[in-house]
Amino acid sequence: MTIDPLTRHAEDAGFAHVVSDMVYDAAQERPRLMAALEPLCPDITGMMSGLRRRIPVAPNAATGVMGQFYRLPGHFRSLCCAVPDIEHPEQLWAGDVITFKGTEPLMPDFDDYLEWMMTAAFRGSDLPLGLHFPLMVNVPPGAMPLDECLREQRMAAAVHERHLTVYGELAHAPVPLFVHRCPAEATTDYVEALKRHLTPQAFERIEGRARAGCGVSVWYYPTAPIRVDDLRMLAAASPQLRVPAGEGEETVTRWCRLFVRLLQLGFMPYAPWNAGRGSCVDAGNACIDGGFADLLMLVPFESIPDDHWFRLSLLASARMLVHTVSMFTVSLAARPAERPDPSLDLLSHAFLYPRLLDAVRTETPPDLVPDPRVVSCFALDSLQDLVSSSRATQRPNAPYRANRPTG
Repeated sequence: MTIDPLTRHAEDAGFAHVVSDMVYDAAQERPRLMAALEPLCPDITGMMSGLRRRIPVAPNAATGVMGQFYRLPGHFRSLCCAVPDIEHPEQLWAGDVITFKGTEPLMPDFDDYLEWMMTAAFRGSDLPLGLHFPLMVNVPPGAMPLDECLREQRMAAAVHERHLTVYGELAHAPVPLFVHRCPAEATTDYVEALKRHLTPQAFERIEGRARAGCGVSVWYYPTAPIRVDDLRMLAAASPQLRVPAGEGEETVTRWCRLFVRLLQLGFMPYAPWNAGRGSCVDAGNACIDGGFADLLMLVPFESIPDDHWFRLSLLASARMLVHTVSMFTVSLAARPAERPDPSLDLLSHAFLYPRLLDAVRTETPPDLVPDPRVVSCFALDSLQDLVSSSRATQRPNAPYRANRPTG
């Protein structure tokens, strides 16, 4: 029997495995997505057949390369496998990738990993990594709760299916392949590890979600999912990974295109009520090939209460993408600073908004018209337009008055 590439790579790297328990299988539940994916990755059918039998598990959660598997800096819950055979480590960044999110609790060194998280710095947070997620985001650290796996899969699949309908191709974002339910004993061990290492308040915040079960989600992406935040770290240590300015221009063009396409499909990249939970357009999820990872926090238009919140959400989404462009610019200049010059966001705004407006015009299908609420945020042609916009954000500030008589 021919061994598929992913199984072979796992065996060559000396990985262990767990028996698969799939609660979501794209081939059965989203055949349209698979039909669109197969021409892009001819090996996908064989790899999925292997994954239905077993999930590979790395020996540890350390950053670095293990055969054709690698963990990028800052990818605390995901492990990548480069599908095409490679000869040199620098070639890992090219070609199809299968990403596993949530295998960490299955790894032999997870207790040590969680202990490390309790002192590891996390971006701009005042809390260490192990406490930031439970206390600030209500997410168990170092694992993927099963409910999160399933919600992220549903959101991503909905985006891809709408994108196929409107644009005739998959979106430039990870494609969900599987959701695996971790064995009950693995979940029990994970909860016990949390209880040992977390503070009581942090443990209480996330105990229920952790006990409900852990999962592993499996994704396809057309190249290495290097995010802007990753590039800032990699650029300092590996000069060959720096992106030339010309390629960076194409990256921004692709971000603008996908940003506008998400809006056209009825998805808002970010809403204020998701503060602290991230967005697909922030520097932690915008990939340097022009795609967006982690679509979980997308907000369907139908769940936005009114035009006031629509405008606030759209402006906040655009502002987040502006900051991502600023951080990307810092990396292109080979200055991986933690905090760039504050004026860079203003310059990035001036750079980005005309490109977003151009994308609104070019990415709206011929049989549709741009959403006027979107256009009004990026094209203010007169002072009257600005006055109208200011009125649109006003909210009534009157006390509640009962309509029913009392007594």
